[in-house]
Amino acid sequence: MFFVRRSLIFLSFLALARPARADDVKPLTAAEAQLFWGSAEDPVPVVRHAVKKENEGQHFLYCDELHLELFEPALRGLGGAYMGVGTDQAYLFIGWMRPTLAWLTDYDPLVSVMHKIYAAFFAEAATPADFLQLWRDRKAGLAVLNQRAAKDPELPAILKLYEQQEYYALRRLEYLAKPIGKLKVRTFTNDPEDYAYVRALVAARRVRPMLGNLLADKGLKGAAEVARKLGVPVRGMYLSNAEQYWKYSDGFRQNIQAQPFDAKSWIIRAQASKPSNHDYRYYLQSAPLFATQLANPKVTSVYEAVPFVSIDDPTTAPLTTLEADGKRTLKWNKPPVKPPVPPPGTPPVVAPGQP
Repeated sequence: MFFVRRSLIFLSFLALARPARADDVKPLTAAEAQLFWGSAEDPVPVVRHAVKKENEGQHFLYCDELHLELFEPALRGLGGAYMGVGTDQAYLFIGWMRPTLAWLTDYDPLVSVMHKIYAAFFAEAATPADFLQLWRDRKAGLAVLNQRAAKDPELPAILKLYEQQEYYALRRLEYLAKPIGKLKVRTFTNDPEDYAYVRALVAARRVRPMLGNLLADKGLKGAAEVARKLGVPVRGMYLSNAEQYWKYSDGFRQNIQAQPFDAKSWIIRAQASKPSNHDYRYYLQSAPLFATQLANPKVTSVYEAVPFVSIDDPTTAPLTTLEADGKRTLKWNKPPVKPPVPPPGTPPVVAPGQP
């Protein structure tokens, strides 16, 4: 086990001195790769829940949270491991955190297909500009996917999903690059160092997209056990607003409590607040604090885990930080950034493995 942990511990020591850089990232050893990629996934759920009943079964293939930059100061250089739902959010947080491992856990198989598109483009594109160009130029993007994913049995689904989603994903990625960039926030879409780190971590096979359901009993627990065996704490766990879909179940409680958190670990979440600000409320919570809350059966939902924040100005978004000692701080976004025009409805999607 010493040899399995050696490279990961080395990166952790580096993170104590300075944020990790792309040059620090080395491929997994055979033993590390077997552990990292070998744990079980969850089955495809019968129902994909949503906040509203009419949105059940919808595919969330790009993010609509407009002020994730509020998290950047706390996450920058955090190290450890990352775990979370969604698509583009993962690479944003990886660029900030500089983790040594990342599990991209989502209950939707199409999210994993989307991550295959990202992986191919990261492999091809040396710079953020080159990466964005592959989303702008359909002919070039399809050529890269046909080459980089030629042996993937899901290639037909990868190609079709790219054709359906490139416009929507590009608008999201350009939002992270330009409007957020105007706030002088570095992201993987506008900063060469953040991009290089994300690209290096993917190339080293230290980023694993997988079927992971917050309510199931295999995916997240298995990832937690792997992180524990490799000696890497889960420092950032991103839930988006999934907790608004349901009340806390025993399975959810166990999935959170299974994670190897440490004193620096955060739960990263949002709560939909679109009637108030066309956006979300944002929350950073000490992960050990949340795990302790979940031991109390009286805490039955996210609304009891974090405080409600009233939004009076529709151009603002709040970030509430809940530290392990109970201290609370409230921060509001900087002068508003013009959001992208909402897409005209949800585009059609294709099931994995189908042309």
